[in-house]
Amino acid sequence: MSLESISIMDILNKDVKTAEQNQNIFEVSKIMFDNDIGSIVIVDSNASKNPVGIITEKDIIRILSSTQLVNLQVPIKELMSCPIITLSSQSSILDAMKLMYERKIRRIIILEGNSFVGIITEHDLFNTLMKNKDLITMVADSNLPIPQKDMYQDFAHHWFSNSFFK
Repeated sequence: MSLESISIMDILNKDVKTAEQNQNIFEVSKIMFDNDIGSIVIVDSNASKNPVGIITEKDIIRILSSTQLVNLQVPIKELMSCPIITLSSQSSILDAMKLMYERKIRRIIILEGNSFVGIITEHDLFNTLMKNKDLITMVADSNLPIPQKDMYQDFAHHWFSNSFFK
């Protein structure tokens, strides 16, 4: 088993909460709170529900700290992060790791063709690595474009936040 041989389809989250782009920040925040999640995929208003953006907890904090209350009723499409960053459902977890590091993101929307099939997060990747210790060795010994210091900090952060405080 290698990082290239594990499909992101094996670990992605298919139960993704979405909001339509005409909803406001209060509605989106309520969905996040009610579902205890850190992001919402924003979809278009068409029947196809194609992803057009994403809002994260960090985005909401940024928005709330920099806007006037009157602006909080604007459609989320004016506040969301876009364009979205995607990977094909045929990609590997190695592809996801590289893209997350290069783009400095923690979530990637997964598409099968043009259809939205799920989301993969840095926690999904780390959980997969932690379940298979051989993969951790491969990551540490690999020629990934991720500096070792950054990788070790990410492992330490994930390990401590998920092991001891839950």
